[in-house]
Parts: sequence; structure tokens; C-alpha cells
Amino acid sequence: MDVADARSEGRVAWLTAGVLGVFVLLLGAALGVLLVVRNHHANPGLDGREQAAVDAASREMIDLQSFRLAQFDADFTRASSGLTGDLQKALVSKKASLQDSLKKSKLDTTASVSQTAFEQGEGGSAVVLMTMNNYRVDAKGKKTLFSSGRFEVTVNNVKGKWLASNLTSVGLM
Repeated sequence: MDVADARSEGRVAWLTAGVLGVFVLLLGAALGVLLVVRNHHANPGLDGREQAAVDAASREMIDLQSFRLAQFDADFTRASSGLTGDLQKALVSKKASLQDSLKKSKLDTTASVSQTAFEQGEGGSAVVLMTMNNYRVDAKGKKTLFSSGRFEVTVNNVKGKWLASNLTSVGLM
């Protein structure tokens, strides 16, 4: 191989590397634009208010079904602070029986939301549909599914915070 061929190959390698570098930069810029421009909500098509209502309803449903006997008072406060109206009154009236049930069973409870959908909203009120799973948790942390269901949750915006005000079971899975 002579010197001219070696220089030619070197130029081709640098030119190829340069073209690939420009391509990577353009691809990165396009990805950046897509991430900024596209809807960033967990449920595409929802505006910020609707997404906030869905998030609050999901969080509150999990809180309503998640109690640890060792931290019962804190869990109960967390769950009741996300409620308003008759739903809050109903939970507060069942505090002692809920704690007693946990003591007798020697099991904690937890929940997960597997699906959500914004159904409707008007003013400071919104209705969210969701599918949940409820679990019992033993002393070793093993979760056992004990129920699943579909719910319609009404949330109200009270002083800037979405609070659950109504809960309706709309069917079991």
C-alpha cells in the first residue's frame, strides 16, 4: 500500500465518522423535540387538572386499603386526610373496628391500582374509574391477593387539593 492509498483510507474513515456523528446529533435533537412536544401525562389526552384528579383518586384508593397495624394511626390519618364529606365521616366512624380487624387477623393490608380512566369532570369535581387489587400482607411481607374490583371515585377540589367524596363499586373482576 502506498502513501496515497493510506491517506485516502484515512480521509474516508474520518468522513464516515463525521457523517455518523452528525446523524447521531440530529437523531438526539429529534428525540429531544419529541420529548418536549409530546404530551407528558401518564394518560395521554388528559389536561393537568384531569390528570391531577386521576392521580389523587388513585392515591386515595390505595390509602383507603393500605393499613399496617404497627403504624395504624399514621396510616389512618393519611387515608382520612384525603377524604371529604360523608366518605370521610364513614371512615372515621369505622376506625376502631378496622383496627380491631387488623389485630384479630394479624395481617396488614395494601392495595394497587392497575387501571384508571378519567370519566368526567365539571368545575371542582371529577369522576375517575379504576381497577384495583387488595392484598393481605403477613409478618414476613408476603402479599396475598384477596379481592379485586372496579370503582367509580368522585373527587372534589377543596382549596387546591383533590379529595375523595364518593366511592361506588361498579363490579368485580
